[in-house]
Amino acid sequence: MDSDSGETTVPWGDPQFRVVVASTLAGVLGVTLVTPIVPLLPAVLGVTDSTASLLITAYTLPGVFFSPVAGVLADRHGRRRVLVWSLLCFSLGGVAVLLAGEFTTVLLLRAVQGMGASGLFAVAVTLIGDTYEGVQRNAALGANGAAISVGAAVYPLFGGAIATLGWKAPFAVYAVGSLVALWALRAVEDVPVENPAGGLAYVRGALHALPVGAAVSLYGTAIVTFVLLFGGVFTAIPFLLARAFTGPVTVGGVSLAPSALIGVVLTTNALTTAVVASRSGPLAARYTNRELLVFGLAAYGLGLVVGWAGGTPAWLTLGVLVVGAGQGLILPPLDASVSDLAPRRYRAGSLSLRTSAAWLGTTIGPVLFTTLATVTGYRLLLLGGGLGAFAVAGVLSRTGPSRCVGPVDAD
Repeated sequence: MDSDSGETTVPWGDPQFRVVVASTLAGVLGVTLVTPIVPLLPAVLGVTDSTASLLITAYTLPGVFFSPVAGVLADRHGRRRVLVWSLLCFSLGGVAVLLAGEFTTVLLLRAVQGMGASGLFAVAVTLIGDTYEGVQRNAALGANGAAISVGAAVYPLFGGAIATLGWKAPFAVYAVGSLVALWALRAVEDVPVENPAGGLAYVRGALHALPVGAAVSLYGTAIVTFVLLFGGVFTAIPFLLARAFTGPVTVGGVSLAPSALIGVVLTTNALTTAVVASRSGPLAARYTNRELLVFGLAAYGLGLVVGWAGGTPAWLTLGVLVVGAGQGLILPPLDASVSDLAPRRYRAGSLSLRTSAAWLGTTIGPVLFTTLATVTGYRLLLLGGGLGAFAVAGVLSRTGPSRCVGPVDAD
């Protein structure tokens, strides 16, 4: 069903949209729930910072390769089937960590979990692209992003708190993915997809679904922003904070452990993203997608430079907050642009490539920042990341996609 392209309200009354939001809320648990425990693993397990960061990388790396596979399957066999199996893979892979002995086994299970998450995110966004058009597509994507960010604001707090019971304890929470899978079976309408040609013919069609210039701009923006988000905000800043908080800190008469304090700081990022993303519909009615992407990248640059300039927990928190605003500006127009340009028969494939680009950035970010930090330190990397974001914003302002009018469903 297609909604009025000028409608800026969020379709909360649609059961399928609620399942989409629940699915992506489950998927975002994969990183944000365990991020607060990563800086603690060197002391607990006797590993290096780079090895500890593999807890995130092992989860995100499969998405680089399996997101396109999930997109192909969703285009050829329907959205609901791929969504349900992705949720189950995500859930069972995460819960199984509780039974793992060696850290190597934990990383293998995280890879299984990441395979499921890669399909989950790609199909969830595709369902929004299939159902809504124009400004309402931005509104739905913004609301989905806002809901995810509200969850992400809670997850680091919850993960940091429950980790006091043991570093594996947060992994029990991933059982929720199986419950959402059962809900998806009932609520998602399995509308037949006009199956495109198989094999190489599909690949050629998917690759040509987006103009080359738009594809480079959109997928490139996804890679850059997620490198900076997961390398700068979710890796470098937590390590800086862990070294600033050498022991419990009393806030308002309450003594908080370092992991909980890191969770509090990361929460500011998610909350700001939620506030800004929730306004995506009205913003899309006023600005082009390209302008929103440029504004978002500029906010990324400002936030990272602020964190570098101040260096204290207060300034780092302010920087995290500003980057969160940038993330809220970027994600809805990014996915809306891909959805607008891609024909329905190749939409899951095109959006899965956007998801794959994000997973690539998410995977590169922590490894890149922890590796370079051995030479430069984490703080100087924030300056480099901020200047890089400003540079990309400048390029995108001249070459990026403008607002796309309607879905392009022609062959």
